[in-house]
Amino acid sequence: MSPTPINKAAWLVAPKTPLVVGPAEYTPPDAKQVVVKNAAVAVNPLDWAKQHVGDKKWEWITHPFIIGQDIAGEVVEIGSEVTRFKVGDRVIAHAVGFYLYGNRAAEGGFQHYTIAREHMASPIPEELSFAKACVIPMCCSAASCALYQKGYLALDYPTIPAQPVNGELILITGGSTAVGS
Repeated sequence: MSPTPINKAAWLVAPKTPLVVGPAEYTPPDAKQVVVKNAAVAVNPLDWAKQHVGDKKWEWITHPFIIGQDIAGEVVEIGSEVTRFKVGDRVIAHAVGFYLYGNRAAEGGFQHYTIAREHMASPIPEELSFAKACVIPMCCSAASCALYQKGYLALDYPTIPAQPVNGELILITGGSTAVGS
C-alpha cells in the first residue's frame, strides 16, 4: 500500500502513568502477519494492571510501549505467506505485543494500525459490529488455552465434522465473565 499510512497510538511512556496519545511508526507485516486498521479496541484487566502496577509484573516490557490486546478492524496489508486473509477483510485479532514472545509496540492494540499474527486473527461477519466483535479475541484465547493446552485440561480439539462422543464430560461452574461465556 502507498503512501505509508500515518499511525497514532496511546503510549504507556512510563510505569504508573496515564497513556499519552502520539505518533507511532507504521510497521509493515512480516511473512505470517497482517496489518489491521483498527475500528474498535477493548480494554482488558491486563491493560489496566500493566499501567497501574508498573514493572512489578510483565517486567520485560520497556517504555514507551503500546498496550492493548483486543482489536477489530479491516486488513490493510498482508504478509507474503498469509493465505487466510486479503486486504479489505473484516477481522478480530488478539494483539500479542504485551506477551514475552511478542514484546513489540507494533503488535499492541491501542493504535490506528496494529500488526496481528495470522493465526491470532479471525474473520467477522458483516452483521457483527466492530464494537461488539472487539471484546472476543482475548477471552476466546484464554478459554481456549484453559480447555485445550497441555498443562491445563488438554481436551481434544473440536473437529468438523464432529467426532463421536468419547465419554468424557466437563462441568464448568461460574462461567459468567467474558472468558466463561
